Amino acid sequence: MNKKNLKILLMLFCISIVLLSTGCSKNTKDKAKQSKSIKIICEDTVLPMVSDLAHDYNLNNDTTVTVESTQRENAFDALSSSNVDLLIGYVIKDNKDMKSEMLAYDGIGIIVNNSNKVSDIGNQELKKIYTGSILNWETLNGESKTIIPVAFKDISNSVEQEFETKIKDTPIKEQMSKDTQYVSSVEEMKNFVTQNKNAIGFIPGQWYNKESKFLKLGGVEITTSNLNNQLYSLRFPIKIVYTEEKQDKLKDIFQYFKSEDGKKIIRKYCIEAF
Repeated sequence: MNKKNLKILLMLFCISIVLLSTGCSKNTKDKAKQSKSIKIICEDTVLPMVSDLAHDYNLNNDTTVTVESTQRENAFDALSSSNVDLLIGYVIKDNKDMKSEMLAYDGIGIIVNNSNKVSDIGNQELKKIYTGSILNWETLNGESKTIIPVAFKDISNSVEQEFETKIKDTPIKEQMSKDTQYVSSVEEMKNFVTQNKNAIGFIPGQWYNKESKFLKLGGVEITTSNLNNQLYSLRFPIKIVYTEEKQDKLKDIFQYFKSEDGKKIIRKYCIEAF
């Protein structure tokens, strides 16, 4: 082999080594980047709190936390297939491969349009509205207008489930009124009540704003103090759900949730931080 051919072969060899090392370096960086990211899927009922927690965590840690909201079945499928690291807020499935822990409690506020003159409602009156026994606001000392009850389509929604257990199905289980309107999200619930003067609905306390108003429930306001003392009867648990294989990866963010910084944000939205 002449010197010219030898030089060409040597050059090609060197180029191959450079390309190979570049590829390895890129793969290493990609893997490092993936290991320093945590994907959280949460129920929309807890989206304000979870988004704030992620933002605060990202400010002080190398790991990047991303948050999105999706329907329950999609969320658990994503967790089972390892496409997501952590679920927050969902009613957990019966699955021995999934672990769950309490994160907090939030209250469920009964909302009506700002123009509604009613300010207080009893648990049984609320049940009668949703089962069709009370049809007009006049019965509750309001205007002579037909009540439009609004509920969530997804009965596995943690807020819907708690509402049905403590209101609609107490003391005995009954069917929803045929006049009930259904929405798919908390945002839709808020918008529906805002746009319909005679509507009534229910949302997590952390979603409250001045577009609608909370009713007292049995004369009790939805406040942190009343929820903590269990004077206000409607509250729902917020859980974190994960698989055992993700436990080590999530160790730092779990510590953050239990830290004073994490609890401070949780308490801003909820009544109890675990």
